Order: sequence, then C-alpha cells, then structure tokens
Amino acid sequence: MVDRYTEVTRTGWGKRIGQSLSGALIGGLLFLGSFALLWWNEGRAIAEARALSEGAGAVIDVGIDTVEAKNEGRLLHVTGQVDASPQARDESTGLAVDALQLRRVVEMYQWVEKRSSKEKKKLGGGTETVTEYEYRQEWNDDPIDSSDFKKSETHANPNQWPLHSDSFAANEVKLGAFTLAQATRDALGRWQDLPAAITAQLPEQFGEFRRLGNGALYRGADPERPEVGDMRIRYEYQPEATFSIVAKQSGGLLDRYVASNGREVLLVEDGSVPAAQMFEGAQARNSLITWLVRAGGTLLMWIGLSMVFAPISRVLDVLPMLGTIGSWGIGLVTGLISLLLSLLTIGIAWVFYRPLLGFAIIAAVVGLFVWSRMGRKPAAVTVVATPAAPPPPPPGA
Repeated sequence: MVDRYTEVTRTGWGKRIGQSLSGALIGGLLFLGSFALLWWNEGRAIAEARALSEGAGAVIDVGIDTVEAKNEGRLLHVTGQVDASPQARDESTGLAVDALQLRRVVEMYQWVEKRSSKEKKKLGGGTETVTEYEYRQEWNDDPIDSSDFKKSETHANPNQWPLHSDSFAANEVKLGAFTLAQATRDALGRWQDLPAAITAQLPEQFGEFRRLGNGALYRGADPERPEVGDMRIRYEYQPEATFSIVAKQSGGLLDRYVASNGREVLLVEDGSVPAAQMFEGAQARNSLITWLVRAGGTLLMWIGLSMVFAPISRVLDVLPMLGTIGSWGIGLVTGLISLLLSLLTIGIAWVFYRPLLGFAIIAAVVGLFVWSRMGRKPAAVTVVATPAAPPPPPPGA
C-alpha cells in the first residue's frame, strides 16, 4: 500500500538570503573541517601501511595443536576449524544451536515516510517548493517514530515491541588449542540464515507468535497479507567453520597485535588463506579506504565552499536565469578550487608524514629544473663587419 501527499511552500527573496548567510557559516566550518579530514587521512593511511608492513615481516606460521611459550607476544598466522562451546542460546525462545554466535532478528511491519522536493525559482528572487510525501509499509527491525511524519495521524506505527533484535554468543570460541579474544571473535563474519530444520525446535506457540512452516515466528492474521503492527522473528548464525587468523599470542589467547607505531594489526579471513595474501588484501583495503576518504574530503570541501559563496547566487536570483548561471559558475569555480586545495593539502601532508621521501621528491624536481636550465647553451652570435664609409672629399676639391 502506498499513500502520497503533496505540499507546496513559497519562500521570499529576503528570507532566502538570510538562510544562505546562515548556511555560509556552516559551510565555512565544513570547509575548514575538510582540511583536518584530509590531513588525518594521510597520517592514518601511512601509519596503517607501516603497521601492516611491520606485521608482514614479523608474522610466523604455527600449528594449532599446542600453545608454545616461545611464541608469547609474537604475531602468529594460524588456520583451522573454529569451534564454540557450549551452544549459543536465546533464553527467551529457548532456541540453541552449535554456532559461534546466534542472532535474533525481530521485525515489525511499519509505515515508512519518504520525502522528495523540487524547487522552482520565481521572478523577484523567491522560490516555490513542491514536496511529495510517500508512505509505504515495509518490514523493519528498528522502531520507526511516526510522530515526526507529516501525516502522522493516518500513518501511526505501534511503539510496543514484546521482543527486540539481539545476539547471543557461545561462552568460549577456540581454534585448536588457542582461545579467541573478544576482538578476534568480533572480527569473524560469515553470517547465514539459520536453516528451517534447526528452527523447527522452536515451540509451536510462543506468546502471541506462532511458528510458520519456514521456521520463522509470526504475530498477525495472515503472513501473506501483513498489516501494520504484524511482527516476525527470524534467526541468523555464525557457523563453526575454517578461518585464517593473524593475531598476537597472549597466553592462550589470539588477540590484537600492537605495532611499534601504536597501530593494531588483526586479520581474519574465511577459509584457508596464506599470511602473505592476507596482508596484501589488508594493504589493498587500506588503499581503497584512503582514496574514498580523499574523495569524501574533496567533496566536503566543495560543498562547504559552495555554501560560503551561495549568498551571491541568491542575490542574483532576482532574475532566475541570472541566478542559475551564477550557481553553475560558483559550482564550477569552487569545484576547481577544492580540487587544487585538496591536492595541495595531501601533498603537504606527505611531506610532513614522510619528510625524507617528500623532500627527496621536491629536491629531484628542483634539480631537474635547474639541470634543464643549465644544459641549454647560449645561442651563437655572429658579428658581421660593416666596411667603413670613405672620408668626405676636402673642401674645394
């Protein structure tokens, strides 16, 4: 079911200028914040790369049958079956399973509001905004507060949940003779839907819920035609499986390794993966994150700078066409400025965080420039002798 509601609002030229001036202050903060973000990102990326390089050089492959005292504090690479005991259990429903972790997902069929707006400039600097509110019914595992809806009186969501989503971990998770520390357990992935054959152990009736053929619990009249307020419970789990782990031996625990620069190293992969491949993948992820943050910082700088200069386009909006041209021009100029300033910030950060490399590059560029200038020979100058003019004849001659 989909409901739609349209609202039209008008904003005068003076109010828009006031709003743009307020936005300029926020834009200035975003502009300054983007420099801090870009600077921090370069430091983070270099520190992470160094920690991973240090780890790649220090890691050793060991077996999982025994914990050897000589490896205490060292970075280990281990591969094997990760097992848990006792069973992960949801005490509310009584469901228990041989798994590293069990997750209960509780969803309610609720109203969801989505807004979309289109703004049209008017002669004189004002605007007319058409906002469309769309209301749909969807399953969601978070309570949606309908009191903030534009049409909350006809699209109200229940606020009473007899159960909420939760997770239940096994008391102990081991890989051979090693026990996984909490940080290492948190790094394990591989979540899967719990098979219906296992959820069949759920009771036929659980409070207001009844068990369906697919193993889910349902509260409502008809699961094929849900209504607002209907609820369902399903389960996911982390199965006992083979993992490859790079972690520090701390007693009998596999825990986070702290590199010499203070960065933590902890790598976990599904299946049997060599240590070298795990570190290569970690370096690739670090590079990807670095470029994503660089792009985000540049975009943040562009948005902030555009907001700073937005009042100019608002003044030009007295004539809508002129205001549109001004907005495009400001966007283009601020985009180019943001790109140049971002590159400059990244370059300076490289010199700061890697001074030897940074100054070496600068020296090489300067040296190349000087060499290119010195290597040029001055053009030869040819002097052509001009014969002297004959003296004038003596007077009376």
